[in-house]
Amino acid sequence: MSGSRLVLGLAVLLVGCQTNAPWPVVETPAAPAAPLLVDAGQLMADVTALADDAYEGRRAGTEGGYRAADYVERRFREVGLEGAFEGQFRQPVVLPQGGEGVNVVGQISGTVFPQQALLVTAHFDHLGVRAGQVYNGADDNASGVATLLAVAEAFRADPPEHTVVVAALDAEEMGLVGAQALAEAPPVPLGAVLAVVNLDMVSRGPLWVAGVAHYPHLGALLRDAGLDLRFGHDTGQGTDNWTGASDHAVFHRLGVPFVYFGVEDHADYHEPTDDAARIDPATFGRAADAILRAARVLDGSHAELVAGR
Repeated sequence: MSGSRLVLGLAVLLVGCQTNAPWPVVETPAAPAAPLLVDAGQLMADVTALADDAYEGRRAGTEGGYRAADYVERRFREVGLEGAFEGQFRQPVVLPQGGEGVNVVGQISGTVFPQQALLVTAHFDHLGVRAGQVYNGADDNASGVATLLAVAEAFRADPPEHTVVVAALDAEEMGLVGAQALAEAPPVPLGAVLAVVNLDMVSRGPLWVAGVAHYPHLGALLRDAGLDLRFGHDTGQGTDNWTGASDHAVFHRLGVPFVYFGVEDHADYHEPTDDAARIDPATFGRAADAILRAARVLDGSHAELVAGR
């Protein structure tokens, strides 16, 4: 069919079909959101449990803190993790004011690179009881521990290429003490840890990733993944720079690459109002899902992790 005949035929057809009726409006449906890879109900169940008054604010070295460690170990066993210390989960943590806390650490063996590891961390302690008020620390950091459990469960169901060490750390609020104890006596050599993924306050608001200014290879991997993440808070001065803000700082000082997932401070930060009821389950579910997907990206990027180490 020649081009001139086609144009003429279309012109006649359009003239013959003219009408005063308006063109119909066709709405294009929005693309459905990808299903979550995490169980949002279980996330909220874990946060609600750990942020209950029964744990008395989970201060390191207190009965409430020990009960929180019991909860984490029980959940690690339910998920099917191995104890990271010759089959045992617990590592003593000497506290600066005296007494003892405890890290709870499990692992999933890698299927391709079992001698090299990703270390995923979240502190489970909080501020305890002050002036008769329980500081439950739902976002800080029951949310990180709940996400840690979700990541562990996902890797247990679909095993990782690298060994994944899953560490619930004590005494972060006392100066990163649990992280220091883990760094001094790690279950795998620190030289074999290709990256640390630290989770601290991940349930309220947009999710940020800090650390990529120091480790651009990790930033490139996560940016290319197309996840709903914001990047920053790892340059500049003062509290806007999160490089030293949580447990990842211990490993960063030792030269281990890290990414830190967290949200910006909110009105309930370090207040007795940081309760599970303040967390929107949908927002939290999306954040935990992004963290799991990011961990999968890192686990699947062996060459880049080794080159950046």
